[in-house]
Amino acid sequence: MLTAKQQKFATAIADGSDQTSAYKLAYDAQNMSPMAVWVESSRLKRNPKVALKLEELNAEAEAVRQGLLLSREEAILARLEHEALTAKTDSARIRALELLGRQAGLFVERVEVEQVERSVEVIERDIRQRLHRLGLVNED
Repeated sequence: MLTAKQQKFATAIADGSDQTSAYKLAYDAQNMSPMAVWVESSRLKRNPKVALKLEELNAEAEAVRQGLLLSREEAILARLEHEALTAKTDSARIRALELLGRQAGLFVERVEVEQVERSVEVIERDIRQRLHRLGLVNED
């Protein structure tokens, strides 16, 4: 169980404060040097209970962020579906369908690479021929 000051410190860090600002917010640091505040805030941040609380708060914040991203994605997809069905122009409908298709992974660009086995001698001959055609070397 954290003390009220430890909780305030952890919450301030989770809300985006740096550790020295969070320490000053949670504790009376008026008579402390900046170095002393930094040392104490570092020590407090490494405290197992505080570190665990920071992990929990960060996990909660990440869950909220992921939820917001999902709700935005759902809203965007719903709007695209609406546009695909009701847009006034063919081009707008087609563009909405294209974006929906891309999101669904239907349009994946594929590049095929053909690997040709050639000997060093064949490669040298081809390079010499090309250089000769370009007028950069004379055939020996």
